[in-house]
Amino acid sequence: MPRETTNFRSGATEPSRNAAVPEFMSRMICNCAEASAHPDAPMALALFQRMEILKQPPELAARALGLKPGDAAYLLTGLREDVAKNLALALLTGRPSREIYEQKEANNE
Repeated sequence: MPRETTNFRSGATEPSRNAAVPEFMSRMICNCAEASAHPDAPMALALFQRMEILKQPPELAARALGLKPGDAAYLLTGLREDVAKNLALALLTGRPSREIYEQKEANNE
């Protein structure tokens, strides 16, 4: 349930902007993994979804996907690094990450 905060200027109660951040990050990570050409991206996305969306403990999520805990940690680290890079690029260029991926792919061809 979203938290509510009080706007000190107007005195009105409104949903907390912080409540939207986890949803935004979840969507961004899913978009990043779906757009990635990395062969492990689908497994990283499946792991992320189990842990972040289904709230499974890391060991259980890894086991359910047939991964060792170290391999799962490696996949999540790589996915989070990709997301961080894409977020930085999107903020610097003002373009969505999918557009950046398409341009990278075109440049690599």
